[in-house]
Amino acid sequence: MLGVLCGSIGSVQATEAIKVMTGIGQSLVGRLQIYDALESSWRTINVRKDPECPICGKNPTITGLIDYEEFCGVVSTEASEAAAGSTITAQELADLVGSGEDIFLVDVREPAEYEIVKIPGSVLIPKDEILSGRALASIPQEKPVVLYCKTGVRSAEALAALKAAGFTGARHVQGGVTAWATQVDKALPTY
Repeated sequence: MLGVLCGSIGSVQATEAIKVMTGIGQSLVGRLQIYDALESSWRTINVRKDPECPICGKNPTITGLIDYEEFCGVVSTEASEAAAGSTITAQELADLVGSGEDIFLVDVREPAEYEIVKIPGSVLIPKDEILSGRALASIPQEKPVVLYCKTGVRSAEALAALKAAGFTGARHVQGGVTAWATQVDKALPTY
């Protein structure tokens, strides 16, 4: 990709935004403009609105905005409070594992993610199993519990649920398996 294309296309986009906002000129609404930089040519293609579009079709099924925090995985207040003082780094986890301490290491991601990459010695217990309480009986009270996920958001949520259930010494890994794969075991894949 040619870096100068950003300027060319960006200028056209800015011009279109001004035309739509001010109501002047003929906008590209209903048309797709294609630029071939190697040929220095522009083409315009007429496009039709999809009558089955879930947003603007005859019977829209998407009628509002999504819950941003739920979709993007923003940590709740409860999870932030639970993680305060109960967060360890990937290197600290490696030191724990290397010292031979008997910990119960829990991956709270989904099974498909666990198949891609996991921290050796971990057990898969998806976050929803912990939040619902179904998995609490399978987590030992007598061992230190350490949770992780991909980046630390889901494990912080699961940590809050564990602490509320009486696992006061539970901790979670900041940066999750991504931090482990980039800082401790660089041979592991990331996704």
